[in-house]
Amino acid sequence: MEHSPWDPEDVELKLAPNGELMGDACADDLDARHLYKQLVAARSLDMKLAGLELPMWASGSGEEAVGVCVGLLSGAEEWIYPGARDVSVATSRGVAVEEIGRQALGRRDAEHFGRVRPGPVSSVAHCISTVSSALGMHLALAAGHAHATKLCRLAQSTVVIFGEGLTTTGVFHETIALATSCELPLVMVCKSQVWPDGAPSEAGLLGDTVAERGRTCGIWTRRVDGADPLAVHHATAQAIGRARDGNGPSLVEVVVSPLRQDPPPHRDPIERLRRYLDANGQWTQTFQDVIEAEFNSAFDTAIAMREPIP
Repeated sequence: MEHSPWDPEDVELKLAPNGELMGDACADDLDARHLYKQLVAARSLDMKLAGLELPMWASGSGEEAVGVCVGLLSGAEEWIYPGARDVSVATSRGVAVEEIGRQALGRRDAEHFGRVRPGPVSSVAHCISTVSSALGMHLALAAGHAHATKLCRLAQSTVVIFGEGLTTTGVFHETIALATSCELPLVMVCKSQVWPDGAPSEAGLLGDTVAERGRTCGIWTRRVDGADPLAVHHATAQAIGRARDGNGPSLVEVVVSPLRQDPPPHRDPIERLRRYLDANGQWTQTFQDVIEAEFNSAFDTAIAMREPIP
C-alpha cells in the first residue's frame, strides 16, 4: 500500500496497513484477541453514547488504542489521569457498564454525581481520576501524584493522557520540567491528530513533533502510529516499565486519526488489528457479532433500568 497524506511519518510500526507484521516485529506474547475485544467494546460504547446525542459527550472513535492499552497495562493500584475523550480507559479497567452509563448520563445514583460534570467516567476503586474542568490541570495533578508515589517509595507509575493542543501551554512544559528534574515515575501519553490537509490555525501546532520537543527537554520519548494497536501497546508497556523501575518519566506520542475526520479504513485501529487476526485465523464474523452483541445488550439494559433526571 502506497504512503498517503493520512499516514504519519517517523512513527514506530508493528502492523502494516494490511495487518501484516512488519519486518522482524513480533506480537510480544500479546493476547491480540483480548486486545481486540477491548477495542470493540470501547468503540461500541462510544457509538452508543454518541447516538444519545448528549451535549456533554466528546467522541473518541479512532483513538481507542490509547485508552485501552493504558488501562490494560497499568496496575490495579496505579492511577490514570485521562482526558475527556478517554472513556476507553474505564472499559478496559473493568468499570461496570452500569456505572459508565450512570456517569455519562449524569444519573443521581452515579458515583460522583454533583461533584463533576456528566460525560467523562472516573472511578476511585479503579484508580481513574476525574477529568479536570480546567484545561490541562490534570497534567499538574498527575505530576504531583507521581511525586507522592516516589516519596513513598512505591514502585508504581502514574499515567496522564492528553491532546497535542496542550503541548503549547505552560502547564505542559512545567510538568516536563518537574518530571525530569525530580525523575518522577510519570508516563505522559499525548494523542496527536493527523492533519492530511494541513492543521487549522486554531490547532496551535509547532513545527517539530511532540516527541522531538520532549526529547530536547531530556525526557525519554517514543512516537508511534495510533492506528497500530500493537505498536501503542509496546511503547506504553516500555514507558510504564521504566517508571516502575525508577528510570524516570516518559513521553509517548501516539498519532491518531479520529473517525470524525473520515480517514481511510487502514487508519482505524480496530480494522487494522482485525486484518491481523483474520490473516492468522483468529477472527470470524461470528466472533465480531458476539463481542458487539454482548456489550450492546449490557449497555442497553443499564440505560433502560434507570429513569433520566428531570
